[in-house]
Amino acid sequence: MVKKPEIVQEEVKTKVAKRVPPGDRWTPLSNSTVVLDSLTDVLEFVYQTEGNTQFYMDAREGFVYIVDTEEKVIEPEPEKKWSLYGEE
Repeated sequence: MVKKPEIVQEEVKTKVAKRVPPGDRWTPLSNSTVVLDSLTDVLEFVYQTEGNTQFYMDAREGFVYIVDTEEKVIEPEPEKKWSLYGEE
């Protein structure tokens, strides 16, 4: 029996903004001259520029990420043959 490649959906996170202390100020990584006054403002900015609506935020790290999915093809391992038994 020949195994077929498997297609798997994989989540990919890309940094798009970082926190600018003190408080809840953020700057988009695509335009570091802009400083926005709230997380909501930076999410709106990223939505307007990137079109993404799924976000991940790591408060301790101080970054906002956009979340995308991409398909990954996993090739099956080749079937093992045993020359000792004359299978090759």
